[in-house]
Amino acid sequence: MPDNQFQDFIHGAKPLSGQLGLTHVTDCARLSGLVASRKLEPRLCDVYGEPLVYLFYGRPAYRRAWSGGATTNLDYARICLILRDDVAAHAHRILPFDSGGFHRYSGAFHDSLTLADFEILPTDHPLKVIGAFYDSLEDYWMMEPVQPRTFPVTQHIVRSYYQLISGGLAEQFDDRCSAIEVQLADTLLLDGQVLAVIGPNQIFDDPKVKAMVADWGAEPRGYRVPRMFNPAEVAGRIFSEVERFLEDQTWL
Repeated sequence: MPDNQFQDFIHGAKPLSGQLGLTHVTDCARLSGLVASRKLEPRLCDVYGEPLVYLFYGRPAYRRAWSGGATTNLDYARICLILRDDVAAHAHRILPFDSGGFHRYSGAFHDSLTLADFEILPTDHPLKVIGAFYDSLEDYWMMEPVQPRTFPVTQHIVRSYYQLISGGLAEQFDDRCSAIEVQLADTLLLDGQVLAVIGPNQIFDDPKVKAMVADWGAEPRGYRVPRMFNPAEVAGRIFSEVERFLEDQTWL
């Protein structure tokens, strides 16, 4: 049975005020399906063995595996939907990190711990997680938790997570170790839920994409992609555009 220590700690935390929205990152190849359905549908997850939609709070932390070099196929360029904070109310499961990367940083925890030990009540908003470890939304965005912090010996799960996000361990991890993950088990209808669509400039030349974005009342945010590009390097452009959007909204 999972230890509810981490869950209880977050449940008792005071949520920070404000909002950052949730992000969903996927490939341009999925655009035709979005245009046709206007929804995000659960797909089978290798980690949990059930159909899920994956979102992250604020930071666009999703990374699609890419073992190749450069390509001219625009279908591999990334798009990002920024969704309203209210979408978190539909959560099936919330974790304080990317569950798919758990195997990379599980060595930071005692070997008795599993993913289930870090699950947060789905009724607790991600802002509670931020309030438990950060002074501001800006600090969460910049991965700067409150320091120093100490925890009782009996809060070993909370302490190990804090060490993970504060750089207090010898192991090296990327930003996914502190990006709050929100999983949905049900289809999410996107009408009225999308604040912005980020993608290569070319997608906004498509009349169907333009019409979809306009129907949502979402803001189109394009970035430049050369004829030949490396999809793994596009993540930085998505991150920058999300950051600009949040700054323009004065949320950061």
